[in-house]
Amino acid sequence: MKKLVSLTLAAGLALVGVSGVQAISESEIQQDIETFQGYFLKRFPGLTIEDFQDGVNALPQYAHRRANWELAMEFPPYEPEMEKAAEEWNVPFKNGKSMNDCDLAAGNTYPVFDAATGDLRTIVGDINACLKANGEDPIKNVKRAKMARLVAHYRSQFNGERVAVDFSDPGAQALYQKGRQFYWAKRGQLNFSCADCHVHNAGNMVRGDVLSAGLGHGVGFPVWRTKWQVAGKPWGTIHRRYGGCNKQVRAHPFKAQGGEYKALEFYEAVMNTGIPLKVPSQRQ
Repeated sequence: MKKLVSLTLAAGLALVGVSGVQAISESEIQQDIETFQGYFLKRFPGLTIEDFQDGVNALPQYAHRRANWELAMEFPPYEPEMEKAAEEWNVPFKNGKSMNDCDLAAGNTYPVFDAATGDLRTIVGDINACLKANGEDPIKNVKRAKMARLVAHYRSQFNGERVAVDFSDPGAQALYQKGRQFYWAKRGQLNFSCADCHVHNAGNMVRGDVLSAGLGHGVGFPVWRTKWQVAGKPWGTIHRRYGGCNKQVRAHPFKAQGGEYKALEFYEAVMNTGIPLKVPSQRQ
């Protein structure tokens, strides 16, 4: 299977040189999307592109747990927290405005490339920028708790809208390359890449858990995770999950909302083109 992946992804998804990233065109990125999505649709022939919005819950290898998950979703454990998030979103600022007055992009289009700064804008970053612009204190914890709730509240308003990230600018294409390099690079004492788990071994079992498919990663974030709930901190942004993955392969995690994770988030969002949002989601 690894040989098949290497052959099918070599043209657009192979790791680029460590000394820098090569230029890539919009059409080449589009080919990356088709190759990446086509691989998973072939690996899991019973699934449609829309099914991947449910993450690991959609995989046939997870069928033994899906019934319990569907039952839990009749009364989602995060509902009271989502009500709290709606209240927090509408709390007036000292200047009389609220989060409703923030100039945010559509929830299905993040991360957004900002040509003026040459950087990627995330919802987390835009929320804090809005708070600061209105004389409020930015939220310090950008991985969980209040920030995760607010992002979940905002993105949930776009549920059903298909992921549509703009990668037409050359600057965006360079950051896409950076994220792609991160995704396919091996790291940590275990010498694993994101792809080792979520492409090569998607659907396989590790320590009693089914490894999720790379396609669909991020579509349901922020998530309410059972493992995190046990520790009293159930919410997590996608950057919290990235940090956890890095730790699991015994690699040093990068800073949440730093350049590395923003580029990785951008790459995954591009690969998710066309998948409908479904926020928040529950994971084990």
